[in-house]
Amino acid sequence: MNMEKVRKIGTFHILVLIFIFFNTKGFSEITTNEVYLLSSIYEGKDFTNITPYPINSNDEFEVYPGFFYKSFDPLWLIGGIFETNWSDLERGVYLSDSLPYVTGFMGGYDAGSMRIVSGMYFFDPYLTEEELERQKDTSFGTNFDTNSDRAGLEDFGYSDPSKTLFIHRLEFNLFDRVRLSLNELNLIGGKYPDLSDANPFGIAHNNLGEGFSNNMLGVDVSFIPTKGWQIYGQFAMDDFVVPDTEGGATYYKPTAFAWGLGTRLVGKTSKYYISPKIEYYKIYTWMYNQWAPYLKYTAKYNEEDIPIGFDYGNDMEGYLIGLDIANETTRYKIIFEHYLKGEINLDTPYDDERKEDVEGWPGPYGETTPFIKISFSIEVGF
Repeated sequence: MNMEKVRKIGTFHILVLIFIFFNTKGFSEITTNEVYLLSSIYEGKDFTNITPYPINSNDEFEVYPGFFYKSFDPLWLIGGIFETNWSDLERGVYLSDSLPYVTGFMGGYDAGSMRIVSGMYFFDPYLTEEELERQKDTSFGTNFDTNSDRAGLEDFGYSDPSKTLFIHRLEFNLFDRVRLSLNELNLIGGKYPDLSDANPFGIAHNNLGEGFSNNMLGVDVSFIPTKGWQIYGQFAMDDFVVPDTEGGATYYKPTAFAWGLGTRLVGKTSKYYISPKIEYYKIYTWMYNQWAPYLKYTAKYNEEDIPIGFDYGNDMEGYLIGLDIANETTRYKIIFEHYLKGEINLDTPYDDERKEDVEGWPGPYGETTPFIKISFSIEVGF
C-alpha cells in the first residue's frame, strides 16, 4: 500500500470504523468516490466528477461519519470533515484528493443538465517562524513590488492566522455524453475571509502583487464517445504573463499552467467495475508556488505542506497508467507513474534568480530527474 493512501487511511481510520459499525443503510443519497461515475460511464452517461455529491434529493437532514447533508431540492449543502475530489484525473491539477481531508462546506444547485457548485474549505494556518516572517514582509527593499496592494504600508499586519479556499464551478452536461465545467479558485490568506472573497467572479478581478488572495482558473472536460469509454482532461491557469504588457512581471508572477489528459475504459463483472486508464500531465515550473506562505497552493497537515492540485507539486511532465477495480464497498487501485522532475519545487524561494529565465517556465526546468512510482492500494468501507 502506498504512503499516500496510508496517510489518508491513518487520518480517517476512526471515521471508517464508526461508519462500518453504525451505518447500516450505506450512502444511498451521497456518492463519496468515483464508483458512481464509473457506473455512469459504463452505461454511456456522464456524471459530475465532484465528490461528495448527492445522487438523489430529499428534504431530510442526514448525518454521515464526519459530515452532514441537507437537501433543499434543487439546492443542497454538505458540511463537516470529508475527503473531496474535483477531477476525473488520478492527479487533479487544481483540486484533487491529494489532500487527506478538508474541513468546511460545499453546496450547489442541480438542474440536471446544468450544475452550480461552490466549496469553502479552511486549512491549518500554522506557520513556522521563518514562514511568519516572510508572510509579514511588505517587500520593501530589493523585493519591493509596486503592484502590491500593501505598497507603502510598512509593518502592515497581513498575518491574521487564516488560510481559506473558495472554489466555484459552473458545469454543463450536454446530451448525457459531454461534460464541460468552468472553475474559479480563490485562495485567501493573511486575513479572515469576507463576503467579497466568496464572489464567484473573482477570476476577473485585478488581484495584483502581494495581496490577500491568489486566484486560479480551472477548465474541466469529459466526453463519452460510446458506452464504457471516456476521454477527459483538465487545465489550470495560476497566472499568464502577456509579453510587453506586464512590465516587471517576470520578476514575481511567471506564467504558470497545469494540464492533464486521460482516457479510460470501464467494464463490469458480477461484482466489480474494472477500469484501465492512461493519463498524461504537464505541470509548469512555477505552478502552485508563491512568495507568501498563506497564498501558496498547498495545505498543511501535521506540519507537512501538501499541494492542493497535482499531488507531486510543480515542474513535472510525464504519464500515468492505472487500473481501478471497485464496487460500493471495496476499491483496488494499481498505478504506474513516470515523470521528469525539474530543479524547481514548492520549497524553492519565489525570489530565486532562476525565475528570471523566461524560457524555463514551461519546464521541467534545468537538469531533470526521472520520477518513477508504482503503487497498490485497497480501501474498504468507504
